[in-house]
Amino acid sequence: MSNSSTFTLIRDVNYRIFWMGQGLSWLGSVMQSVAQGWLVWSLTRSPAQLALTAIMLSLPVLLFSMLGGVAADRFDKRALLVITQGGSVVPALFLGLLTARGEITAPAVMFLAFCQGVLNAFEAPARQALLAELVPRARLGQAVAFNAVSFNATRLVGPAAAGCIIAAFGAAPCFFINALSFLIGILALFPVRLPYRRPDHPLRRRAFPATELREGLRFVCRRAEIRQILLSVLLVSLLAIPFVPLLPVFAELFRAGPRGLGLMSACLGSGSLLAALWLAFSDRLPERQSGGAGAGMLFALALLIFSRSADYALSLAALFAAGGAAVVFLARVNRSLQQACPDHLRGRVMGVYTLTLLGMAPLGSALVGGAAAKLGAPVAISLTSVLCIAGLALLQLWARLSRPAFPPAAPPSLWSGSLAGNGGARDW
Repeated sequence: MSNSSTFTLIRDVNYRIFWMGQGLSWLGSVMQSVAQGWLVWSLTRSPAQLALTAIMLSLPVLLFSMLGGVAADRFDKRALLVITQGGSVVPALFLGLLTARGEITAPAVMFLAFCQGVLNAFEAPARQALLAELVPRARLGQAVAFNAVSFNATRLVGPAAAGCIIAAFGAAPCFFINALSFLIGILALFPVRLPYRRPDHPLRRRAFPATELREGLRFVCRRAEIRQILLSVLLVSLLAIPFVPLLPVFAELFRAGPRGLGLMSACLGSGSLLAALWLAFSDRLPERQSGGAGAGMLFALALLIFSRSADYALSLAALFAAGGAAVVFLARVNRSLQQACPDHLRGRVMGVYTLTLLGMAPLGSALVGGAAAKLGAPVAISLTSVLCIAGLALLQLWARLSRPAFPPAAPPSLWSGSLAGNGGARDW
């Protein structure tokens, strides 16, 4: 990947409008996430309540993300984004108003988090699948890398800004900023053209949603490389990612306060941002399927160091490394899944990916939160990190041992005509 071709994508006004609008929307969401965690911790002083709030945000993704994938394949993806982001304004405004008036409670935060989670379950598959209609096939790999740059830049700026705002004015302004950011994201969607949108698949209009759902699941289950990738995502989602809601606990252990919490989140985001920039400006995303298990193990190892460290500076460095490894892992996963799916199933495959990555988070949050309540947050993160490393290593070993020395030719199937030629899957 040359630097000139990379910059060509950013010079595309159509993509740049979408990229900047969604980046501002992500910025507001990150600020709300930090403020929401600090608010729940301030109200309850309970790691279990922090984990329960994360569960309420992720549980709807577990329940509805597959339907979100079906919706992304059946309906206009941009319209779905406008509807879901418009709906997201409402929970943010309620959080801001209740917090500003001093009437907020932990159950109210959890209810509004659940409402936001329902919207996320339909927004995430549509947003990921829309990229294939926005940029040409040759630049999809660059597009996903630049989306990672935008998202992780917000994780660098957002937590630090949220920490300073919370320290100076309280949590309420962060929620109002998030509501405004959703409106900006919606306005940015309207002028965006979709020059690479393909006609509807002929089977789609005649099928019931349940039939389409089964079609997507059957495709995922029949592809061995997809099963392996999703299992690795499942391990990371259950055992590694749930450490994020417990960051306020570590901030208090280090006596760092809200600014320290913002700095910890900013270190996590800065590592992610530098890794995303590295991916965007180099040719490091694999051309063939690669689940990135090595990056996943590095992510878990960094969390193990973070959880065992008694030194604040070392903990910040470990968070930096964890953020970078997580981005490389998820970028490789996303690219590999996009390589393996045809256009007419893209929404449903991304729905399964969303289910595995975000929908399993309630179980992971319950596991880690329950362990933190009984054993303490450091011990809980240590145990889950070790389990994650072991699980990914065993998964890699199993994949190598089960790989045939001479792979048989793939028989003709329902998918064979959709995975090659002009109608084939596009690289993400």
